[in-house]
Amino acid sequence: MARQWVKKEVRRDPLVSFATGVERFVKEKTQTALYIAGAVVAALIFAGILLSAHIKNRDSAYASLLRAGTNIFSNPDYALSLCDNLLSEKQHSAGTHALARYIKGDALFVKEDYEGAFEMYSAARDRLAKDLIPDVIYAQGKSKESLGQFNEAISFYQEFIADHDSHHLAPEVYLSMARIFAVTGNQQQAAVYAELVKGRAQGSKWAQYADDLLPKTEK
Repeated sequence: MARQWVKKEVRRDPLVSFATGVERFVKEKTQTALYIAGAVVAALIFAGILLSAHIKNRDSAYASLLRAGTNIFSNPDYALSLCDNLLSEKQHSAGTHALARYIKGDALFVKEDYEGAFEMYSAARDRLAKDLIPDVIYAQGKSKESLGQFNEAISFYQEFIADHDSHHLAPEVYLSMARIFAVTGNQQQAAVYAELVKGRAQGSKWAQYADDLLPKTEK
């Protein structure tokens, strides 16, 4: 009974049934089986070629992004051309395109095209890696501040502080808010943020900048 039960279970096993069927098919239709096997091997080889091409494209894209990033200040036009080339190539991932837009935004900012920079930062934001989100929020605020759109700039800075207060750019964000309040005549608020920077970033360049700002407030 045990042997009969084993035989029945083996017959019902889908993997065994599949293997048995394949064996029978190969015996009866050897040429067809060989053709199928060859097609499978060819498909695997082709998949390997595609994967290799994908890796090469990815590496090439990041090499271009690295060149663009290192030329933002020294040669922003070259950085822009590298980013535009990447953005015109559809085979790259959404994340790669987002990084290209972010770097393009920086290059436009250097060229004082603050509106264009803001558009690039905004287009990049949803697809950027999480660790770059504080940077892009700060960049959006700087663009608006540079355009003289202070209320919008403050909104981005407040968003930064609410979500990323421990980020290394936080002192610069507080300093930017102090600067905006000083420019718009709110000297008391400007002093509050300047002193906050001095307290949180003692001995740093941010503290020195805040100290330089204080004579315009209440130093």
